[in-house]
Amino acid sequence: MSACFRPVAWRLWPDSLFGRLAMILFSGLVVAHVLAFVLIALDRIAIEDELGSKYAAADIAEAVAFLDYLKPEERPAWLDRLSRRHWRYILSDEGELEAETPKRRQANIARLRAALGPDHDANFVYFDPPQRLRRGIRMHLKDGSPVTIAVFPPKEIISPWLPAALALQLCIIAFFVWVAVKLATQPLARLERAANGLGSDLRGEPLPEDGPKEVARTAAALNAMQRRIAEQVAERIQILAAISHDLQTPITRMRLRADFLGDSDAREKLQGDLQEMQTLVKQGLALARECDIGPSDSMHVVVEASREPS
Repeated sequence: MSACFRPVAWRLWPDSLFGRLAMILFSGLVVAHVLAFVLIALDRIAIEDELGSKYAAADIAEAVAFLDYLKPEERPAWLDRLSRRHWRYILSDEGELEAETPKRRQANIARLRAALGPDHDANFVYFDPPQRLRRGIRMHLKDGSPVTIAVFPPKEIISPWLPAALALQLCIIAFFVWVAVKLATQPLARLERAANGLGSDLRGEPLPEDGPKEVARTAAALNAMQRRIAEQVAERIQILAAISHDLQTPITRMRLRADFLGDSDAREKLQGDLQEMQTLVKQGLALARECDIGPSDSMHVVVEASREPS
């Protein structure tokens, strides 16, 4: 990709999984659908060209045979009746002969010559050389009189309703792509919500392990991770509660001993340090009570024991 187009491509590239999946699926389906549409249209044009060439050759052969039957002075009156929507007869040798005829038109002129028979010739001519935008066919009747067919190609190659049908189909494809991607990304959104709530509540309800295999395995792994984290946190809270509870006894003994110190200044300093230690112990016990989330019964026993006064 060119360096100048890379920043534009990155700006157009969605930053969400939903947008990326939707863009990839929709682009692939649109390309496949448009390609199939073009192939069908080309095949239809080829079939119509083949059938139209056969019909035109047969119709022109009948018209030439009829002009051969008419007297020269009667022929001009019948030209409008013999003309068709896409070609018109002219009793003259207008136009310039085509020097090199493409292969597709060679097959058409060969089919026309076969329909006319050996007594007639047929060659492509151009009415506006050198642009060569208006073409026709020059022939000669049995008496040598020239007849030129001015060809008017159809302006509409495909039906006007086909682009509207294609647009409607693309809208239907876009809707089903949106539904499919929405259904595919819903489990991921559920996992995201569960992961965001994991830090604040380790006792939350486990995720349902259903849906596609990949999502079910991810949910099972997340549930197992939640259990392991809860067990580890419970173990640490258990240790904290046990240490905090066990520290109350030596702190109490140290307070009693500090009361018998003769130095009042040292006694006050030591009692202040013990008070700070007692505050830390109470904070540890309070934290253990608030974070009582462990699955084991021993955890509850330690926390309850820590609530008892020493």
